[in-house]
Amino acid sequence: MELQEKIQEFIRKCRENHLSVTPQRLAIYKTIANDHSHPNPEAIYKRVKEEFPTISFATVYKTLETFEKHGLISMVTTIHNTVRYDPITEPHHHAICIKCKKVFDVFDDELNHLKVPDAVTENGNQFLNYSIQFNIICAECRNK
Repeated sequence: MELQEKIQEFIRKCRENHLSVTPQRLAIYKTIANDHSHPNPEAIYKRVKEEFPTISFATVYKTLETFEKHGLISMVTTIHNTVRYDPITEPHHHAICIKCKKVFDVFDDELNHLKVPDAVTENGNQFLNYSIQFNIICAECRNK
């Protein structure tokens, strides 16, 4: 999907969720829309601050939380003591380099149809979804 299509979809979903599409929210979304590095809030803040010098880190962080809450972005499981954000909300998984902390998307339909063990839903637990994390040493780190 092209960036312009992603932005139009973002605006549509914001309106569906009764969220205002402010210039700051749009800048935050654009910052991560085509960034497959799964940036953390600090990296997003630094990029958005270039366009909006008065924006606070708290505003960026709360906006990211709002986007995630409404399904506009997804949160990659907390990795190495920091949260990372992903513009892809469709089911997929991740490979994470344990040395450089890079995050790679893994799309595999077979992984999306694994049987959920009964132990997950016993005792009244409500299953929501799952994401598989593969811990790796990436080729770049291996070649160092």
